[in-house]
This record gives sequence, structure tokens and C-alpha cells, in this order.
Amino acid sequence: MAGQTSEEIVRQVRSAVDLVDIVGEYVQLRKSGRALVGLCPFHSEKTPSFNVNAERQFFHCFGCGAGGDVFSFLMKIEQLTFPEALHKLAERAGITVPQLKEENESPERSAKQKMLEAYSQVAQMYHYVLTSTPYGTEAVKYLQKRGFSQQTIKEFQLGFAPDSWDFITQFLKRRQFDLEQMVEAGLLAKNEGGRIFDRFRGRVMFPIHNSQGEVIAFGGRALDGGHPKYLNSPESILFNKSATLFNLHRARASIRRRKQAILFEGYVDVISAWQAGFSQVVATLGTALNEQQARIIRRNAEQVTICYDGDSAGQEATAKAIQVLHQAGCTVRIAPLPQGMDPDDYLKQHGAEAFSQQVLLQAMPVTAFRLKHLRGNRVLNDETDQARFIQEALLIISELDSPVERDLYERQLAEDFGLSLDAIKSEARKVYKQQKSNQHRDKVTPAWNNSINNGKFTVTKSLAPAHHTAERMLLYYMMRSRDIADRVQRECKASFQIDEHDALAAFLYAYYAEGYPEDTGKFIHYLEDEKLKQLASGLAMMEWKEDISDQAIGDYIKQVNNYPMRTELDRLREEQRMLNLQAASAESEDVRKQLEIQAAVVGMKILELENALKRG
Repeated sequence: MAGQTSEEIVRQVRSAVDLVDIVGEYVQLRKSGRALVGLCPFHSEKTPSFNVNAERQFFHCFGCGAGGDVFSFLMKIEQLTFPEALHKLAERAGITVPQLKEENESPERSAKQKMLEAYSQVAQMYHYVLTSTPYGTEAVKYLQKRGFSQQTIKEFQLGFAPDSWDFITQFLKRRQFDLEQMVEAGLLAKNEGGRIFDRFRGRVMFPIHNSQGEVIAFGGRALDGGHPKYLNSPESILFNKSATLFNLHRARASIRRRKQAILFEGYVDVISAWQAGFSQVVATLGTALNEQQARIIRRNAEQVTICYDGDSAGQEATAKAIQVLHQAGCTVRIAPLPQGMDPDDYLKQHGAEAFSQQVLLQAMPVTAFRLKHLRGNRVLNDETDQARFIQEALLIISELDSPVERDLYERQLAEDFGLSLDAIKSEARKVYKQQKSNQHRDKVTPAWNNSINNGKFTVTKSLAPAHHTAERMLLYYMMRSRDIADRVQRECKASFQIDEHDALAAFLYAYYAEGYPEDTGKFIHYLEDEKLKQLASGLAMMEWKEDISDQAIGDYIKQVNNYPMRTELDRLREEQRMLNLQAASAESEDVRKQLEIQAAVVGMKILELENALKRG
């Protein structure tokens, strides 16, 4: 690396990694024409609009506009700075990158790196304490009682935090970590008096990893009835609980291969299932599943089997998770557990085979679960209660798109209550009719009343003006052809009217002037501004004709050149109209004549501009 410039290092790293491989760790891609497509990791969507060009090594999302190269992707998906992304990709490619000068290294990157180092060392220490010291004896007994093997304890790097106020504090201090920074990281805590102490004490420790497999937090389970029973690290610049799924880094390959994930509530359930041979298992971290986590799951799997605890709280959590996963575009099934049991309990009592056959393979569709959840423990001996329940059930059934599925559930409903199918279907028609009427009413856009937009008003996108389209077309072909770029630079007397277009054109002129080749991918890499990278990648993904005639290019240049004159022409016509109105209502003859003269002068300017536009 000696003697290499930073630009050469960036080029070497970029050429050593494949964007498809990097994106593929976060997005399930499939071939579509010349591109690879998948669900965008940067916004919620059900239809794939995220495109990767493998040949030219850039990506673009037609839904949210995100785009760029491999560095842009990693920076955006992992919330990294450019130096952080460069180091991460270089490490992956086996390239040694010289230490950045201190003045170029962001304080946040330095802090993140120190925190990651600390978490890695502390995880190793907790594991050592558990497996190799007397302090871990009781914790080992607890884990063995839970059925965890020595191999599982090693694989998940489970550990034990001694019941000490300063064990880890002193450990970190001896390794010269900044203790205040370790408080920010969540490894240590500080009381009101300013005293720093160990956050985790007397707990079995479960390392929590990011998508790259780096330890970013811990979950601690108290022994001897300590409170709270489970304690997670606080959020930090490393750890965002809402964007983290326990065990995803291990399970991702299996999830993608099977196109299916099993979702649990807790990490103990995941570890038990993993040990029993179920490799597509992940869990939330003690909180309800949120939209961000659901999107992460959907990027990796099409179907999700929810396997939450069999108690009422677990059922409520399941109902909420269904809604969030549906919004993310997942197909959802619910695996039933007996009342009062969690997945870990079931696996310990009945084993992997029973869990597979009696729980996972018995997973029910969402509608069946919702009907079961609706029924709950309700006593339906009274005819009024039965009628109310049937109407509520039919409302759920009415949401099904398939007439066949609706018929199956209606038949089941008739059988359950000893009613004729005709009676149920008659009631169903009333419910469906009312449901459609409500949906229609909700879709009707109310009259505008100058009130605040409540989300029901929609704005129809207007067609782009001709000059806007002309600028985009020129930029598209300029990225593909040095000759076209040279021609545009020579013949375009006016600047591009869209600031981003004008900036992109300027970078294209510079790119070719510096001797770079006609290569869209290389030009995108050449750009540093993320907004311009997004613009360029979006244009490059457009499916326009490969070749374009000289006349067509000339027409686009003409539209760009004529735009300022057309704008001025519109302004003058409006000025003339106002002068004529003022003349018509003038209070004196002299004022009227003066205004008419001014209008005539403006009219001459209009005529000159119209002739100039005709001459082209």
C-alpha cells in the first residue's frame, strides 16, 4: 500500500468486492431482465423496485430514489461514514488500508470502533468466567438445567457477569478504554454521584450481534430471582433495538434458502430451537415487533411463522405482529402452543420431532388464528351473543380475496353453530355489502375545505415539462457517450434549469476531460455527492433506447436552449395582459394611451421572441 493515494486505495477496494454479494446479504435478489431486483431495504414496499446492475456495479430504487455504488449502499444500510465503509469492505477483501490521518477520522467512527472492540473483549471475558472459573459454576448449572449443551454455550458465546460492582470496570480500565465512553456504550453505568460501575451483575449473559456478526449489546438473565429478570443493554450508537433481530447473522442464509423465517419472542427460545436443529429462527428483543424489524425479515423471507408464547400476552403480541408483518408484505402463519407454554418449554418436554410435527407443521393461516382469537374464552350460549360473534367473524372472513377461502370459513362457521349454510351466506352477503359500502365511502375524496390535509387528499403528479425530460434524456446519453457530452457542452447555450441536472452535467464534462472512459458505472463511482449518485443511478437504470439519432439529440438541446426564452415569453404575455386590463379601466385618456403604448412595446418584444423560437 506504500505510496498509493487514497483514490487508488478506494479504486482497489471497489474492484475487489462485488456489489451483488454485498447487497445480497441484506436483500433477496432475483433476476429480472438485465437487472437484479428485490425489496428495497430503505423503505417499506410490497412490490420490488430496488434494482442492482451487476455489470456496472451500481444500484437504484425507483420507489424512494436511493442509489449509488457499493460504498453508498453500505454507508446507508449500516449508517456508516465513508471511511468506515471503506475499512469494512477492505477487511472483507483482505486489503490492508493505512490508518486514516486523525484529522480525517470522524469522532463517531473512532467511538464506534472502540465500543466494538470493548464489546468483543467483554463477551470473551464473560464467556471465560462462565466456562473456566468458579464464578460461573451456578450459571453453568442453570444453563445445563435449561438443556443447553457445551457446544451450544460455545457457539452462542454465552457468559456470566460476576456479582461485582467493578469487575468489568477494572477489566476495561486495565485495557485503557475510556470509561465514560463505555458508559455511553452501555457496558457500564453511572450513578447520580458520578460513580461508574458494572451494568450487568450476577447475570447469565447472551451476546447480541449486528447483521455482520459483531457483538453490539448484551441480554442478561438474573440468577437467584434478581430484578428485572431480563436486562438488555441500553441503546447506543452501536445498538438500535428496533432494528435488531437476535440470531439474524447466523440464520440469514437458512432463511433465504427456505424463504421462510420462524419468529420467537425471546433469545432463549431461539437458542433452544437452534440447538434442536431449526436454523431459520430469530427473535425480537423483549419488545413488540416493529415495522423496521418486519422489513428486515421481509427482505430475507417471503413467509413468516410466528411462534410466540401460548399465554394471553403471547396471543395479543401475535395479533400485533401479524398486522406489522402483513404491512411489510409477508405471508404469515401462526404456530400454536399449548396454554402457558413457550417454545423453549415445549422443546424441552416434547423434543424437536414433536415441535416440528405438532407445532410448526400445524401452523394456521392468519384468518384461522384471528377467528380463534376472536372466539377466545367467550361463552356463546345466548343467541344474541352468537349472532354478534357470527357478524364479527364474517367481517374477518370478508377481508379474504379468495371466494373459495371465504366459502370454506363460512361452511366451518355454519357447522360450528349448527346453522344452515344458506343462513350464513345470507348474513355474509349483508356484511360484505356493508363492508364494500364502507370501503367505497373511505375512498371518496372529500371536498376541499381549506382544513389541514388529513392524509385522505392525494395529489396527482403532473407530467414533467418538456425541458425537464429533455435534460434527463441528454444526461442519460451523455453518460453513455463522450461525443454526445462534447456536443451538448458546445451547443447548449443555456444551463440546465434543474440544479441537480446542471451539477451532474458539470461533473460529466470534468469526468471526460480527465480522460475517464465511457462507463456509466465508473462515472457513478467517480461522483462523491450522494444525491448526484442517486440521480445518476436512476437515469442509468432507465430503459431507453441504446442508440439515439443526431437529430433527436439536437431536438433535446434545442428544448434546453429555448426554455429561458419560453419562460421570458410567458412573463411578457402576462405583463401585456395586465397592461391591457389597466388601460381598459384607466380613469383618464392620457393614462390609457400611456398604458397602451407600454403594452405595444411589450408586444414587440413578444413578437421578437416568437420569431427567435421559430428560427430555432
